Amino acid sequence: MICRMTNFRPKFIFSCDGRAEGVVLPLAQYRRLLRKIEDLGDALALDRAERTSKELVPYAEVRERLKRAGRL
Repeated sequence: MICRMTNFRPKFIFSCDGRAEGVVLPLAQYRRLLRKIEDLGDALALDRAERTSKELVPYAEVRERLKRAGRL
């Protein structure tokens, strides 16, 4: 039987010497956390691209180039 946990508090896993080494989270919380990390990575990549590129290419143009190259 599976029971739903409400207001779940993370459970910590400790080493023999008392140092925290891990955390147990419900799967839904873990997936939300992964999505947020991926979103932050995308935002960082965009920020880096904007700072380092000399010219931004419009999305429609990139899409057209990909179509012509047979990659879309």
